[in-house]
Amino acid sequence: MTADDDGVDHAAGIFNPRLSDVFGLVIRQDEVDFVVPHLREDLPLYLDPFLLWKSGDPEYRRLHTDLLRFVDEVRKHAVEGRAIRAGMLLSEVSEPVELGLGYAEGTKRGSALGSGTIDGIIRTFRQVPQLQTAGLDHLEVLSLLVPGIAEDRISDLTASVIKRWLSEFTERRCGDWGIPTARHRLLSWDAAALDWRPFDASLPCNPNDGSPILLAPLNLLRRLPWINYGDYYRTAYAPLVLPPGRAGRVAKQDVLTYNRAHYDTIRSYVAEREAAADVCTPDPLFTPLRLATVKKKVSEIKALPTGRDNGADKKFEELAFDVLSSVLYPELDLAGQQERTISNVHIRDVIFHNDGKTPFLTDLRDQYGARQLVFELKNVAAVETEHVNQVYRYLDDEDMGRLGVIVARNPPKTSVQRNIVDLHSSKRCAVLCLDDSDLDLMVALLDSGRRAIEALRKKHVEFTRLLPK
Repeated sequence: MTADDDGVDHAAGIFNPRLSDVFGLVIRQDEVDFVVPHLREDLPLYLDPFLLWKSGDPEYRRLHTDLLRFVDEVRKHAVEGRAIRAGMLLSEVSEPVELGLGYAEGTKRGSALGSGTIDGIIRTFRQVPQLQTAGLDHLEVLSLLVPGIAEDRISDLTASVIKRWLSEFTERRCGDWGIPTARHRLLSWDAAALDWRPFDASLPCNPNDGSPILLAPLNLLRRLPWINYGDYYRTAYAPLVLPPGRAGRVAKQDVLTYNRAHYDTIRSYVAEREAAADVCTPDPLFTPLRLATVKKKVSEIKALPTGRDNGADKKFEELAFDVLSSVLYPELDLAGQQERTISNVHIRDVIFHNDGKTPFLTDLRDQYGARQLVFELKNVAAVETEHVNQVYRYLDDEDMGRLGVIVARNPPKTSVQRNIVDLHSSKRCAVLCLDDSDLDLMVALLDSGRRAIEALRKKHVEFTRLLPK
């Protein structure tokens, strides 16, 4: 399914479109308990099974038990000499592209566990004495024992085993929010049968290829699992094994070899992580910079020379991106940044999703069709008419809306502002111009407990006052 009932793909011209954009729905990320999926790129987050383990929700605890039963079924077959059966069970674990999680770039493709990784898991169960007689309490321990198992594969294994539950969660949320669905056949672990079983589910479709989409619960997501190799190396392995003052880092393969021979070190580390479970919380999708950091970056912008010398334009773009993405959150959700070229001129844009989270932003959607807001970054001493024309040519694409923002160093000259007003009269498009003083105002608003989006509203009010009555 690629469009809503009127036959229109609402996301055709949207930068980094979300599932809600495809169907013309307003689903505000801060109002739902799942990730609103981005259709062209993955989100850098993973399912963390530790969040199932520590939960007080009986359903989550049952899912964690199902995970361990799967791993234990593999372990039993491995230690009892049925390597082929163990390998067959592991071969069904694959990257759940339906969830849109991870660090994949470009076309998303799910990859199964490689034969080397499968063999490594089977050998580990056979070689570690403690695992020959007892299972794991946390499947993340595999990342401390088996080459090729890292946070992505822990998430893959978790999603593969609980996929039926994820599909049921998705069906409920689609019903709640009116997201269209279609029937799809998936594969999930059946804890009762101790085997993989296909099942049918009504799920949303990715309009790019018709593939199913699963909604990821926000309360199960972290950027790194609570039990992870990096933390283990830093807090458990290095203090215990490395001599004081030793420089350099031990190769991961050597650390894993040590772990298989000294499993009690892993047990002690896991016990410490369990004891600190109260500190383990889901990671937010976006974390804005602290106000002190934003202030520092605005000061760096103001100290920059205008123009391109010594990379000043690139530095301005980096700093402005960091400032805007933080100060305008949560009213505007960052869609990303893009580079484009018009008449051999390099242009860097910051683009935000506008879900109408304030009356002002709702007005922008209604008045200008601004489902996204484009901020064009220009490290120039003076905004010229050609800069404005560049934005207007971009806004000719109706899907992007008819409002753009130029972020430069100084206010536009009267003649340029007059040209902006004239263009609005002929095309009903609007361009707002922000400068260093507006960034100062955003910081001052935040410092006083108000929201930086008020600076953008003020700029729009000033613009509308210039329009002919």
